Amino acid sequence: MIEFGYYNENSEKPVLKDNIKFIMDENEEIFISNKQLKNTKIVAKEIDFYLNNSLENTLNKAENVNLLYEARATCFDLAKDVMHSKEIGKNIIIISNSDKNDLKTELEKNDFKVITLKHDEIKFLYGQIGEIYVNIITNNDEYEINCDILLIENAKEYMLKQSGCYEISTLKNSEILNLVKSLSPLTNYRNFITYDEKICQYHERRHEICGKCADICPTVAILKDDEKKQLMFSHIDCIGCGKCVGICPTSAIDFSIMPRNSFNEITNLYKDKIILVVNKNTNFDIKIDLKPNVLPFYVDNIEFLDHVHFMTMLTQSGCSIVLYNDKFSEITMDNINLINQIYEIKFKTKGIYIAQNENELKNALNSANLVPNSYFSYPFLEGNKRADFSKRLEFLIAGDDLGVVKTTQKLRYAKIRINEETCTLCLSCVGACNVDALVADTKDNSIKFNPSLCTACGYCTMSCAEKDTIFIDRGEIELNPSFYSYTTLAKDELFKCIECGKEFATTKAVQKVANMMAPMFKGDEFKTKMLYCCPDCKAKLTIMKQFEESRKI
Repeated sequence: MIEFGYYNENSEKPVLKDNIKFIMDENEEIFISNKQLKNTKIVAKEIDFYLNNSLENTLNKAENVNLLYEARATCFDLAKDVMHSKEIGKNIIIISNSDKNDLKTELEKNDFKVITLKHDEIKFLYGQIGEIYVNIITNNDEYEINCDILLIENAKEYMLKQSGCYEISTLKNSEILNLVKSLSPLTNYRNFITYDEKICQYHERRHEICGKCADICPTVAILKDDEKKQLMFSHIDCIGCGKCVGICPTSAIDFSIMPRNSFNEITNLYKDKIILVVNKNTNFDIKIDLKPNVLPFYVDNIEFLDHVHFMTMLTQSGCSIVLYNDKFSEITMDNINLINQIYEIKFKTKGIYIAQNENELKNALNSANLVPNSYFSYPFLEGNKRADFSKRLEFLIAGDDLGVVKTTQKLRYAKIRINEETCTLCLSCVGACNVDALVADTKDNSIKFNPSLCTACGYCTMSCAEKDTIFIDRGEIELNPSFYSYTTLAKDELFKCIECGKEFATTKAVQKVANMMAPMFKGDEFKTKMLYCCPDCKAKLTIMKQFEESRKI
């Protein structure tokens, strides 16, 4: 197999590095190619887009084309998606208020079994491709039938949330036939996302404090089990929109095609390059001048990019970036606006320029440029993605105090305050925090907090046993050094057992229990003494007392 292949349809060949082979035979097996050939595994359309539009000199073009091949190879090597298959039968239901007998006949000629229904006969539907169940109401009776594929003309929104359900109002009968033939007898699909329950802020919590991924999912690919507080995933129903990744506060959900470690490796290749982010739906046939050092960065879906991805691109390139897409979701804009607030304050320029058409793209590319003193390459960090963001933002601040930037309801940061007078250092708040924003320091018996890691979930306040002790202030990121390091919120001295002298709990915790129990033990010196003893001494003194009392008998 040829690793990097270039198929040239023009008489004039571009200058390429020796490791990129010109393809003469369209039947060659190629790992990555600029064109879709018979045996091409990965098609990198951005290569021709770059060669046809870049104003870079010939030698630099050759280097940059090689970089684009390397980026695609890295993405493939580090991807975590897995292909799956499911056998699909030939049972079809058509839902339409118009006559679909011609379509029904065409499908039946190709061995599909077809039932036609009208919209007013449908109460509800659920399931997934190969197992779609339709609740039907007719003549005051209600019953359920199932099918493998559901074809709907003028579908209601809920009807298209399941896999195997298709809107056909704009399709010709021949196109519909080709569609169902592509689905049966075998449908292939992949997992677009990966999931780490350890840092999920919905998983098995006593209170629902997150679940944003399920709320934003446009299909039934992510559902919440509110009783168990667990997420349920259906990869066959996932359309790979990336919205769940973009909104996840901790990176519990990651994009399997380009996970965070892959993204970090690829962006390392783009040092001193103005990154033009394009997704798979981009029109690569447009003609536009790409000034020197502008290089496309291919992604499967722009919606999976969040503020951490953006900061990684900005710092590892040292340049502003351009996002080109026909539309941007609310959460994507929240992430973009957060980054631009930071860059406007620090560098007096935007970090991210967006474009939704060719004219906007030209303007954005003209504005994007090198951002002096913004380059910072940092090794990939496992776990909570905000740790990576914290390191990069701390570098940009460089010890200055630049004020604050505002965050939104969907993209939240916060600061925690603790009332030391009522805190007993029971550490329930530390146990509740699964992103290490709150930690216990055994060296000085304290609770420490790093606001740059906090997702503002509020689970610490819900877990606190004391009234009016933990407070959370949401809505801002402070651009000063203290925001990116651990500071002490509460501390106490350890209490020494009055019997053996061993330290076993904080003074406040022992005193709290003693204050609660002492009135109940009034006049009983032994029980009162036990309140100030470690567990070992309590057991020992209890046995000794029982022994003495037995001797008196």
